[in-house]
Amino acid sequence: MQKYLITTLDVSSLSRGMSVHLDEDKIETYIRESESIDIKSALGDEFYLDVREHPEKYELLLDGGTYEDKHGEKKIFMGIKTALAYYTYARIVKNNDLNVTRYGFVKKEDEYSSRPDMKEKVMAYNDAFSIADRYLKECVMFLDDRKEEYPLYKGNGKIKANRTVFRILGD
Repeated sequence: MQKYLITTLDVSSLSRGMSVHLDEDKIETYIRESESIDIKSALGDEFYLDVREHPEKYELLLDGGTYEDKHGEKKIFMGIKTALAYYTYARIVKNNDLNVTRYGFVKKEDEYSSRPDMKEKVMAYNDAFSIADRYLKECVMFLDDRKEEYPLYKGNGKIKANRTVFRILGD
């Protein structure tokens, strides 16, 4: 069984990418948190464990793609791996001393570097979590449309949002 549903390299390739090098152990910590807090709660424990143990059975769910819903409409979704990469990316943004730039996040390099602007950091964090939630919602809708193919999925087409809300007061 693989350690997690995605690798540390997947975080960069499936989300917005990072122009910094972070310790792999640190990234894996954020992957683990994202899996257990966000993905497992949306899938349910039994189904989540089966996906982890037998990823080959769940390629479409994990990688995303197209399908027809209950009404015969063609739908597209990004997949669990992309949602997980965005949740992980958001946690990296929130918990690291990175500066927001138009090229992504840049690590402080010397004593002349400025600390990240908190407002920009919170906006980037909230944006990444919003995208992750949207991608996970698409996965849950896929599962809801395909309940007969995924009998271990007991959800009802909804996800729980366990978000900490950050408000910036003042300037």
